Amino acid sequence: MIRSLSEGDIKNAKKFQDFINSVIKEDAKIFTSKRITLKEEKKWLLDTMKDIKKHKSIRLVAECKNFIVGNTGINLKTARSSHMGDFGIIIRNGYRGIGLGEYLSREVIKLAKKELKPPPKILRLDVFITNKPAINLYRKLGFKRIARIPDSLQYKGKLVDEYIMFKYLSKK
Repeated sequence: MIRSLSEGDIKNAKKFQDFINSVIKEDAKIFTSKRITLKEEKKWLLDTMKDIKKHKSIRLVAECKNFIVGNTGINLKTARSSHMGDFGIIIRNGYRGIGLGEYLSREVIKLAKKELKPPPKILRLDVFITNKPAINLYRKLGFKRIARIPDSLQYKGKLVDEYIMFKYLSKK
């Protein structure tokens, strides 16, 4: 099942905590490496719901057999960057490579154009340069690499570069 994040998810924060911590435990190439507490997850859900109500964020959740297998979202930036949205997606191990990430990404981008205020003109993301499956997905979605930031991430005891990628949703 694929659905929007809702107010009811706050009482199910444990499911979201289990999801993110499973991805952290496998040491996936995401930007957090510290396990998330239930209190932190509840706060994230509350803050995210506030942003959704203000039309500053959009989130989709993928569930299978009552556990979360994917989560994607776009958050509008503020002030002079309010024309941009930060895009992110995480798919649980065992559900990657089957088209779920592409489907979720396309759906959240469609929703962002309709529901975020103002609609973003540019989507931005950061990705480990060693995360080839993600980079291939982002290219397929129309993201272009615009920068390489050297040694900006730590992964398994080494410094790793990251790419910043953009997707233009409307003309410059």
